[in-house]
Amino acid sequence: MPISVWVITLVVLGAVLEADLGYRKISWFRALRPLIAAVAIVPLYLAVVPTSGNNLALEGIGVAIGVIGGSACHLFISVHFDPAKGKRGRPVSRAGFGYASFWVVVFGARLAFIYGSYHLFSRPLGQFLVIHQLSITGLTDALIFMALAMALSRSALLEWRGLAVRHHQPIRPPQAA
Repeated sequence: MPISVWVITLVVLGAVLEADLGYRKISWFRALRPLIAAVAIVPLYLAVVPTSGNNLALEGIGVAIGVIGGSACHLFISVHFDPAKGKRGRPVSRAGFGYASFWVVVFGARLAFIYGSYHLFSRPLGQFLVIHQLSITGLTDALIFMALAMALSRSALLEWRGLAVRHHQPIRPPQAA
């Protein structure tokens, strides 16, 4: 397995955990940070998107799994409104051990699949791809689309939850000095 796979996976895992672990304000930059990382990394691996055979369906499945995974991570994040943050308060989130464990399992499973496809089940995987009219490029792209969909759905849901708690808070009157 190429070292670049390890480096990229660990860097992205680190970025996700750094962005969300602990008590953090919900801001537009925080929501966009994983997308910025994805935009920087994806062109390195996504050259051509195969649509022949069943590749398009596989890529769609990758997107669907990514949306489910990105939404599922929110089971481990609490979002509330902190009136002490800023002049009018601010939505904040708290993520801990459960959230970190979720992402470690997701990235670990991804690395395990990639490792297995190189060393443990490359022949059965190749047979599966041929039988189902899939290409290795389609499989790679499905994994990339899955990661992108996870990042997008995580960010979109975090932003939406932040807006929801903000709009359910009473507006505080200005305080006299």
